[in-house]
Amino acid sequence: MRDRRGMLMLSAAGVLWGTLGPAVRALQDDGLATLSITFWRLVLATTVLFLLVGRPGLRALRTEASRPWRLVLVGVLFAVFQTTFFVGVKEAGVAVGTLVTLGIAPVAAAVVESVRERALPSARTVVTVGSAVLGLGLVCVASGADAAAAPRPLLGIAASLVSGLSYAASTMVSGPLTRRLGAVVITAASTAVALLVVTPFALAGGVAIPVGPRTLVGIAWLGVVTTVFTYVLFYAGLRTVRGSVAMILTLLEPATAVVIAVVAFGEPVTVAGTVGTLLLIGAVALLYLTPQGARIEAGAPPPG
Repeated sequence: MRDRRGMLMLSAAGVLWGTLGPAVRALQDDGLATLSITFWRLVLATTVLFLLVGRPGLRALRTEASRPWRLVLVGVLFAVFQTTFFVGVKEAGVAVGTLVTLGIAPVAAAVVESVRERALPSARTVVTVGSAVLGLGLVCVASGADAAAAPRPLLGIAASLVSGLSYAASTMVSGPLTRRLGAVVITAASTAVALLVVTPFALAGGVAIPVGPRTLVGIAWLGVVTTVFTYVLFYAGLRTVRGSVAMILTLLEPATAVVIAVVAFGEPVTVAGTVGTLLLIGAVALLYLTPQGARIEAGAPPPG
């Protein structure tokens, strides 16, 4: 049953991440630059997390400091993933940037796991990953691709590839940490490192001070809900779920974003968007029907 709980946590994380795009869109409409949004999101998240970890968490971090490379790497990859994703969607458009980033991640993780285990992926794995990526592609196509929104597509695709591979690498690297440290401790450390990475660029570009009730609520949502709460769920789920499976489950993010776009922003319902969303949900349902494929067997090497 532990793998089912982990899968539920990762699915919930994907749904909550689906609110990220609409929240960022609202903040950008209020005049807040993307880098400023990322900076304040990390400032708030890091502050809240270090208030939550308490003395036991700080002691665990001090112990981990004797071999800090994995925690530091997770934080750096977190910062790279976030930053290059925004570059990708800006330069290649939202549809292409999202497709490349989220599409390459589960494929890369499945390849790494197959190489590590010296075995070809099972037919069920191929079908599940294929359905998820196809569904993601249809969802992205349904969102439209305006040439004016893709000023430098090659740069955007390159940034999106870096983002997707960084996301996959971060998930694989953080796997062993989830069994040594609590999810809150890992999230606190990774956001702190990410904040250190982002701060110089944010200061160089000029950090705007968020003002106004809607802007403050938006930053609070991004920092507390889509970072603190959601990443704690994500790392807790990784304790019992393989990295490639985790990334398929979190593909509920674009499916959720489609629903929000239709309900909250009045965007039209398309056949491609509907079919893509159903394929994503179907891939997740297939994983729930065969949870043994997601379980870390006793004595087996952990993911990452």
